[in-house]
Amino acid sequence: MQPDELKALRRDADMTQDQLAEAIGVSRVLIGQMERGQAPIEKRTALAVRYIVERAQSA
Repeated sequence: MQPDELKALRRDADMTQDQLAEAIGVSRVLIGQMERGQAPIEKRTALAVRYIVERAQSA
């Protein structure tokens, strides 16, 4: 997952960085760093984001 994709998925789910961070168990700061390409997006993080976003969009 690329930083732009992470940001787009979060926005498509109408979630703030805080909401996404809480949902996947990381800090808001880390979400921001990943969206800016300053921190790596691990595979497990990408999977968790996709799972949360899918749930948010189907609700």
